[in-house]
Amino acid sequence: MTIPGGTPSLKFLWLNQEPAVQARRLDTLLACFNLSSSREELQAIESPLRALCCLLIYLFVQVDTLCLEDLHAFVAQALCLQGKSAAQLVDLQLEYISPRAVQLGSLLVRGLTTLALVNSACGFPWKTSEFMPWNVFDGKLFHQKYLQSEKGYSVEALLEQNRSWLTKFHNLKAVVCKACMKENRRIVGRGHWSSHHTGRWGRQGSGSHRTSSACGHSGQGQPWRDQGPGSRPHEHDQWRRY
Repeated sequence: MTIPGGTPSLKFLWLNQEPAVQARRLDTLLACFNLSSSREELQAIESPLRALCCLLIYLFVQVDTLCLEDLHAFVAQALCLQGKSAAQLVDLQLEYISPRAVQLGSLLVRGLTTLALVNSACGFPWKTSEFMPWNVFDGKLFHQKYLQSEKGYSVEALLEQNRSWLTKFHNLKAVVCKACMKENRRIVGRGHWSSHHTGRWGRQGSGSHRTSSACGHSGQGQPWRDQGPGSRPHEHDQWRRY
């Protein structure tokens, strides 16, 4: 990790009570996910959406089979969730079940769990409650937004015509896209994918690189690695790519 002042020890992060240490804790958390260059933008996002934003940036940089429609669904469901009661969520009816939507939802929840663990290891720069899935994710609501986004629904329709959510949506989307562009990862719609795009990772020694021509970004040393849809995962990989 590249952290100002060097990588701190766990003893320093956990036991030092000086006020300035909290900033070092946050620097360490962001460095774990290669998000240091987006520090100011992430700090400006309200809780708990900044935790979601951190995860979306990391996932979209690492997983080149994720597209703009997926980003819209993730962000829209997180915003709409804030206005839903438990009864409304229970009553949601889905037209059909998409296996890919189920897999993406699982990936997001596991990602939030990892964020919570890293936040703990770094001495809690952010409150643990920010990483609780029920604050930013509901499986059935995400499924609904995923199906709508896949069908080409407008952002306004995804947000159920709520104008107050529209500004937040575009702000969150801008932060994710800007951070991804810094890593040469351009998030495009599914219709813009080239016909030969596979979204698979190749391996060379201890590092990895994208074999897809869509991005061409090097991703050496990143912990989440797997093959694309339909491939057998490497036995040591813990995260699947969809």
